[in-house]
Amino acid sequence: IFNNLFMSVAMQMGETLERVSHSANIKERLDFSCALFDGNGDLIANAPHIPVHLGAMSESVRAIIDGRPVMARGDVYVTNDPYHGGSHLPDVTVVSPVFVKGEAPSFYVASRGHHADIGGITPGSMPPFSTSIDEEGIVIHNHLLVSEERFLEAEIVDLLTGGEYPARNIPERLSDLRAQVAANRAGEKLLGELCDRYSTGAV
Repeated sequence: IFNNLFMSVAMQMGETLERVSHSANIKERLDFSCALFDGNGDLIANAPHIPVHLGAMSESVRAIIDGRPVMARGDVYVTNDPYHGGSHLPDVTVVSPVFVKGEAPSFYVASRGHHADIGGITPGSMPPFSTSIDEEGIVIHNHLLVSEERFLEAEIVDLLTGGEYPARNIPERLSDLRAQVAANRAGEKLLGELCDRYSTGAV
């Protein structure tokens, strides 16, 4: 029963992401994945999305946890770092801590989406002749995306447009990131409802 409940949460996260995303990669190609993790960052359940995403997402979540010993309610983090659980730079992972009770997160929810571009020497951010990771695009390592429910647009724009090979189509990048945040919020809400219904201990 709980396996199906957890799977349902991840699937509803994916449905939210599909509905509110902007780029063809996520909305039409469905190149995204959503999953739930326990307080240590270990995978609990995932929807049947992209296997290569899901195999590495725990590493991304744990990297966020290790780099953020103190988290606040309403905070959301973003990463695409291939040295810490990422696959390639266009796959951007958004991670949200889920506080049920106590000061530490009880769970985490995460969504990984293939963004149409994240910078680099060629549009699409998958250059076949790159000689350094900077030529593939912007590396995002454990960046605060939402602070106390406020989307940090200016800060993420500065990050995406910085460096020698900045990201393209910034409005679309922001739209897809907001969609990932919305998917995570759906997961948080549904997990909270499960804990209210069955008790946090049971969940």
